[in-house]
Amino acid sequence: LLTNINNNFLHSTNDFNLVIWIMVSKDFKLDNIQNKIGEKIGFSDETWKRQGQDEKAEDISMILGTEKFVLFLDDLWERVEITKIGVPFPDKHNKCKVLFTTRSEDVCGLMDAHVKIKVECLASEKAWTLFQQKVGKEALLVHQDIPRLAEIVAKECGGLPLALITVGRAMACKKTPEEWDHA
Repeated sequence: LLTNINNNFLHSTNDFNLVIWIMVSKDFKLDNIQNKIGEKIGFSDETWKRQGQDEKAEDISMILGTEKFVLFLDDLWERVEITKIGVPFPDKHNKCKVLFTTRSEDVCGLMDAHVKIKVECLASEKAWTLFQQKVGKEALLVHQDIPRLAEIVAKECGGLPLALITVGRAMACKKTPEEWDHA
């Protein structure tokens, strides 16, 4: 979901000078997040990557402090101290935004989220459409049994968008009914 929002920001006119999207995931490290932000704002050489967290935070803060940006943090599992990364705290004066996705309402509280949007499970028809998009028509048409098996796999995702996307992408390279049977 956040990937789609990021792509819309990148390909449309908006009020932000910088649009930064980062997949955080469960075993994140502040250093990795800093390196990804650094790449987006022009700090990508090995010398910069070898700097300590505090130095990187200063560099990031120096750039982002002068820009109107939106930062997308995808798949947070715990609190991320954005100021330790070097991201200025968004306020009404700098008009910057930090958006994140999480599976946990507790993380929303720990991140002091101002607005929470709960993503509901998709209805079966929409779930099947999303799953087909991620698998791709070619993979579904390789063998006559695969569409039926794909529907079963999609139903097992329970309408959860992240599960449908992840499993759909993983199944895109599966060409035999046996592979689909073991999904």
